[in-house]
Amino acid sequence: MMAASIKRICRQRGISPYVLAKKAGISTSSISYLLNGRTRPQVYTVLLICNALGVTIGELFDGENRK
Repeated sequence: MMAASIKRICRQRGISPYVLAKKAGISTSSISYLLNGRTRPQVYTVLLICNALGVTIGELFDGENRK
């Protein structure tokens, strides 16, 4: 699940959901819904999150295969 990868990366980097939302330029409610699995983001939103975290889309989805 993409949300798990985002949570893991944020945890590793000490980034709160609020900070992620601000860095990505999206609402905190959008981040909350995404991280809680209540919504699936548009591709553009995923790109904004990747840019805010400093990762590629491939790195974000590669984390889904890790245990």
